[in-house]
Amino acid sequence: MVKELVVYPDDRILACTDVRDFKDESLPRLLEDMKDTMEANGLDALSAIQIAHPFNIVLIKKDGEYLEFINPRIIKKEGMFESREKTSYYPDIELTVPRYEKISLVYQDRNGEQKSMKVEDPWLSTTLQRKIDYLFGGTPLDKVDKEYREKVLEALAGKGLIPEVGDVCPTFSRKDYITSFTDKILFFMGLSLLTPLFAKWFDWSTATVSKIYLFDKIAFPLVIVLMIAYFIYAQYEAKKYKQCSSCQIGNQIGIITKRAVAALAFAIGAWLLVNPQSILWG
Repeated sequence: MVKELVVYPDDRILACTDVRDFKDESLPRLLEDMKDTMEANGLDALSAIQIAHPFNIVLIKKDGEYLEFINPRIIKKEGMFESREKTSYYPDIELTVPRYEKISLVYQDRNGEQKSMKVEDPWLSTTLQRKIDYLFGGTPLDKVDKEYREKVLEALAGKGLIPEVGDVCPTFSRKDYITSFTDKILFFMGLSLLTPLFAKWFDWSTATVSKIYLFDKIAFPLVIVLMIAYFIYAQYEAKKYKQCSSCQIGNQIGIITKRAVAALAFAIGAWLLVNPQSILWG
């Protein structure tokens, strides 16, 4: 049976799971539906998720035969190059995407038997890579830089393909409030390290210094808690705004690491310089 293709900006493309039950009669029916859909739309390859079936299945038509890849995993890549390719998810758009000329993969057939393949044909290699991207919540646009991605999205918008407002990456995120508040705490933690100097100038009592040190003791775990909250909320946004580069985990880890390291450095400095029980005050 011919199925409707999932087309941008439909976000059903973003979630897949492995096939577990190979005895279920629905598996061969799904494979036949994929073949019918490919024939009806003149496609050489299709992932099950592209017809809204969230399973890790790829079908490729090569030399008149259908190659079935169930639960495929790429285990080796060789020879990167720039690939010119199209996909039904982005209609009438041709993309330049970094791919590998040769790959090795493991997968299962429709009976659940484990298979492996070394692919040296560049066309088959890039086609498999493109379709496997979909299985892991990605699209070809996730492989290109931000500037190029924005140009493609503008071209799609010109064709009337515009994501819903909720799917568009916001210019300001609520997680920015968390980083702003954290930075203010870090500023005062850093400022507290001048306590020995101010205490000498203004003749502060031990009680005053103790209060400042109490702030430092509270501030350090508070920064850690805020960074955990930042990461949790950032993961939520990463799922909601798939095309948002600021939601990528590498960017999140960088933001969290810098602030956590700064907090730790200030906490150690406070223990040495602000703590009334330290050698400096003894």
